[in-house]
Amino acid sequence: MAMKYFDKAQSKQVASLNIEGINAFLEDTVSSNNDQAPITCGFFRMEAGNPLEYTYSYDECKIMLDGEMTITDTEGQSVNMKPGDVVYFDAGTKVTFSSNSSGTAFYTGQRKLGVL
Repeated sequence: MAMKYFDKAQSKQVASLNIEGINAFLEDTVSSNNDQAPITCGFFRMEAGNPLEYTYSYDECKIMLDGEMTITDTEGQSVNMKPGDVVYFDAGTKVTFSSNSSGTAFYTGQRKLGVL
């Protein structure tokens, strides 16, 4: 199949990352079948509460869809993402995600389905 369609994908429930004390949610929507250069995309939501520290083992790009989210890297660069903003992470990048309220982003990463 050359094209896959996901009706109202943004409105679907996003699963918790199940990290105690951290209100972070992630749900892969679809992934390519290319073992050499896999691409996976889906939705990430961060809600108010404790921050989430994460180290990327793959390249990824996020576009903010709604709400707000702050992302800080280990070099001290910090951005407050708003709808329409885009951020890119090289593999090896260490960041901290936080939100004063809630924010949802769409991501595309060069990884296999379910691999974080």
